[in-house]
Amino acid sequence: MTKPNPGRRSRKQGHAGFPTLKIAIVLGLIAAVSFAVFLASGAKSSNAAQKRYKATREIVVDKQSGQRRLPTQEEVDETVANLNELAARPEDVPETQGAGDAIIADLGGGYGGVMLARPTEDGNWETRCVFTFEEGADFLGLVEDISAE
Repeated sequence: MTKPNPGRRSRKQGHAGFPTLKIAIVLGLIAAVSFAVFLASGAKSSNAAQKRYKATREIVVDKQSGQRRLPTQEEVDETVANLNELAARPEDVPETQGAGDAIIADLGGGYGGVMLARPTEDGNWETRCVFTFEEGADFLGLVEDISAE
């Protein structure tokens, strides 16, 4: 009888060949970011939050089938709200005079960028760091829904 090799790990595959660990990590990150945004969201409003958006790309991986699909309107609305909050830039940045003609601006922790991921046709993930809501919406395939007006 052969004993299993303790140094050998199996790479458990989920639906459609996605590694289970990768799916769990991505879903965990999305949940953590959503929760953080939910806790940090205030009474801020912006043009992006007031507009209605629709999806043009399959950016959701279905939990049951493992296949990519378009997000539901609820998922689009949640993504827009999260992206709007994460990509927000302070409006009134305090400035001070620096050496020579330099101006020093205190960004207050802003402008760090937002890391986004979307599933690709081959089962991998494409990532991009964006700095504005518009860049993020473009990457995720979210466009303003003018038919709702």
